[in-house]
Parts: sequence; C-alpha cells; structure tokens
Amino acid sequence: MNFDVTTESEPNGPLTGHATTGFPPRVSFAIPVRNGERFLGRALESILAQDFDNFEVVVCDNASTDGTGDIVQRFAKRNHRVRYIRNEVDIGQIENFNRVYELSRGDFIRWMGADDWLDPDYARKCVAALDARPDAVGVTTQWRLVDDEGQVEFLDVPGPRVDASTPIRRLHLALMLLQAHRLLFDPIYSMLRRKALEHTGLLPINRWTDRILAVELCLLGPFCHLDDCLSSRRNAHESRDVRLPRFHERYKRGIREHRWMLYSCYANIVQRARLTRWQRLQGWGLILIYWLRDEFRRRARRLIRTLRENK
Repeated sequence: MNFDVTTESEPNGPLTGHATTGFPPRVSFAIPVRNGERFLGRALESILAQDFDNFEVVVCDNASTDGTGDIVQRFAKRNHRVRYIRNEVDIGQIENFNRVYELSRGDFIRWMGADDWLDPDYARKCVAALDARPDAVGVTTQWRLVDDEGQVEFLDVPGPRVDASTPIRRLHLALMLLQAHRLLFDPIYSMLRRKALEHTGLLPINRWTDRILAVELCLLGPFCHLDDCLSSRRNAHESRDVRLPRFHERYKRGIREHRWMLYSCYANIVQRARLTRWQRLQGWGLILIYWLRDEFRRRARRLIRTLRENK
C-alpha cells in the first residue's frame, strides 16, 4: 500500500521547515497529558527548539489537577503553534491518545509523552526520511533512556528492522522485536504517516494497546529507520497495578486480561488485513509460534523463580 501524499508547500520545498499559512502543518506533535507539570515544560521546550518549524503542538490535558494547564497556556502565548485543549473529565490515557490525534492536522503525527524530549534535528531528519520513502508508514529512531538521576542508557541495538517489502516478513520482524524488548520497536512514539493511521482502528482499549497498533501498522507498510539517537525517554519503572488504572476506567475495577488475548487480537488483525489466503495462513502460523514461544518463556521464568524461592 502506497501512502504518498502531495503536500502544499512554499516555493523552496517541503523540507525548508517554514510554516505555511492556510495549510495544515507537515508535523503534529501530539501530547496527551494528565498531571504532567513536573516534566512538561522540558518536552515543550525541546519541540520548540526544532530546526524544522513547519509543525504544530497539540496538548490534550486529561482533566489535570496540577499546574499542567497553566504551563501549556504560557507556552501558547509565546508561540502560536502551541494549541491547548482540556478534557473536563478524565477519559483515560488511551482515549486521550486517540483524541489528541483526532485534534491534530499534520501530514505526520508524533505522539509524545509529557516526560520525554527530542533532539533539535528530530523533526527535520524524520520528515526527510518519510519524504524519501513514500511507501513507509512511519520512521523509527534510536532511543536514549534517562532516569531521574540523570543516568543514561542508550537503546542502540543493531539488527533487522520492520522494513521488509512483504507484509508477512514485516509481521515476523515486528513480533520478534516486540517480544524481545518493546522499545526496539515502539512506533507509538515514532513519527507516523497520518494516511496510514487513517487505515487503522487507532489505539484500542486494551492492556497491550501499543503493540496491537504496531502490528496493524506493519501490515500496511514498512517502517524506515534512522540509526541516529534523536529522542529521549524518561526511564521510570512502574508496576502494572500503578500503570493500568491510567489506561481506562475498566482497569480501575481490577479487570485482568490474559496473555493469549494479545495474540487473539493479532490474529483478528491478520483476518481483517488485505492479504491473500496464503499470506493470512502464514500470518496465523507466525502468531501461533510466537504465542507458544511466549508461553514457554513465561512458564520457564516462573519455574526458575519458584525453584530459587524454595532453596
């Protein structure tokens, strides 16, 4: 599937980065946030410091009870590209991600955590990569993980990326990377083509919501990759019981989703995708293999933990 899009731009070309009055921006930085006053200013500063300026910043405040709104509105007064929208009630993190996408207008969208930040050349290099690859649904980069003490860990792992020409090969690569370490392939925090996202169901209400969208996107087209480390994420460890209740109201009631349900979602995506019958059978076979591998590893870890505890 080809997602090539003709974009109106100034005479000196789409990569000059100059804002184009009267036309949608090339890039939308979409920040869903709730009570993010501690780090949000750093995230906004890093976006406004980009050396590519044909972009907008859309912040969707999910009924924050701290100073989040005041921070964004101060930035909006300084720079007309910053837009602030507030939800009067908490709609959950997943639905807020989808809402900020719907409020954005750019040809490319970059969801961004309120505690993350970007290098100044992030937008320019990612837009150039996507312009050079009209078949690509998105572009991934290397990551820099930084904890609150300033300790830096580079997630710079060589190896295959989800850039194959066939959908089944891309599915295999995506499942392999997601099972190895989700940050090796994390398109939710990558620059994505809007035309590709329009062919998906966006982020479902699901514990593994980002993985499900990642698999749906990989069946639509390849991801190009930049080996440059262009973005940083706050390395904060949270338990499932702390993280899940933010996703949606249903998780505040203690609902649990079994691991096999993730692979069932993958199988449903393959069923809906534009694939031949043979490709669909191959896709289901891959999903079965990775589910069995996942189950074996999980059971092995539990067994080893039990043996250590009984020593």
